[in-house]
Amino acid sequence: MGKLVCFPFLLLCTQLFIMTLSSAAASCPQNQRDALLKFKTTFSIHSWASIYCADEGITTYPKTNSWKEGTDCCKWDGVQCENATGNVIGLDLSCSWLQGPVHSNSSLFNLSHLQSLNLAYNDLQQSQVLPHYGSLLSLTHLNLSFSNFNGQLPVELSRLSRLVSLDLGFNNVLILETPVWTALLQKLTQLREVVLDRVRMVSIEPSTFSKLSSSSTILSLNQCDLKGQFPASIIGLPSLQKLVLSENGDLTGDFSNSSWSNSLKHLEIQFTNIAGKLPNSIGNLKSLQHLDVGSCKFSGSIPASLGNLTAMRFLSLISNDFNGPIPNSLSNLGQLTTLALSQNRLTGRIPNMFGRMRKLTGLAVRSNNLIGEIPTSICGMSELQVLDLANNSLSGGIPQCLGNLTKLATLDLSHNQLVGSIPTGGQFVTFGNASYEGNSGLCGIPLTKRCGRA
Repeated sequence: MGKLVCFPFLLLCTQLFIMTLSSAAASCPQNQRDALLKFKTTFSIHSWASIYCADEGITTYPKTNSWKEGTDCCKWDGVQCENATGNVIGLDLSCSWLQGPVHSNSSLFNLSHLQSLNLAYNDLQQSQVLPHYGSLLSLTHLNLSFSNFNGQLPVELSRLSRLVSLDLGFNNVLILETPVWTALLQKLTQLREVVLDRVRMVSIEPSTFSKLSSSSTILSLNQCDLKGQFPASIIGLPSLQKLVLSENGDLTGDFSNSSWSNSLKHLEIQFTNIAGKLPNSIGNLKSLQHLDVGSCKFSGSIPASLGNLTAMRFLSLISNDFNGPIPNSLSNLGQLTTLALSQNRLTGRIPNMFGRMRKLTGLAVRSNNLIGEIPTSICGMSELQVLDLANNSLSGGIPQCLGNLTKLATLDLSHNQLVGSIPTGGQFVTFGNASYEGNSGLCGIPLTKRCGRA
């Protein structure tokens, strides 16, 4: 009877033991460990090679210091292995202080199981994006950004048919020609994230971007020398979260009548010739956090519906042809850190809207046609660092409470119609003549005109 009771217990223990063995991660195969160690020896280590990581708030350190002979490479920094086989499927050496070129005989290209490769933020000394990257057929993610690559992109990249994310942005001088771009569009059908910032694309016709997958989530094309009309349909892709077209001065387009994607979080198209109006429907984009259409050709009024976008953190409409009043509804944007409306044709008063905008660090409305007094609600923005109200027709006195803004480093009230004595104390002691010039009715330090004198 005792044996019958024990048998199920022994059977359960055996099953648990087998499950434990099967779930244990396999060790890294020796040939892949050797390939990684050989790859390591091709670089020298210098902290300044990853200096740009600090701009992104990324901690840097030499990941390859943990790569030691005789140890399991699956436990090394930056290395990811498949549990069942131990094969190296991920290599993340971003911000790893690497300095040195990647040659065609690099052992990197022996890691045939790689699914993700990230060499971003290193100094790879004007390495070419070699055809050999196209031999890593399992890749789904390839990031070679900010790493000083150079030269023409090879057509062999089109062999990476599983690629979901491609980031080649902000390198030295990378060039993408039409035949290679055509091949990428035809064969990389799973591509969802395309980041080609500063890749020269002079020969690329902007209309070809309409052939990107309808499931695209990121398209970033900053400073790509694009010329011609950008397809408005892109901004309506249902999954699109980020669109960057900035600093393509010869790029035209009009998004006024397009249905903007409800998934959009980040739109950055400044310094282009894209024109039109901001549609009222923009207020439906509840995920939008960053909107920069500065130095474009937009016109019309600022939609009051922008006040619905309570997730917004950055809003810049500078150097366009917007007219009419500043909507009071912007007071709803409690997460906003930057509000830039300068160099338009805005009219009316600056709304008394700043009571809930406690996170604002920069407010710029210079060079408009604004009238009335400076609203004292600005004094409640304790995080404010920049206040630029210059070149308007503002009247009345300067609120004394502005001096209580202890983080205010830049104040420009010049060329208005302000009157009275300039307040003293607090932050006012840090501002010079340039903050107040062009206001004939102002007097007091730091101006030479003393109060009470003609």
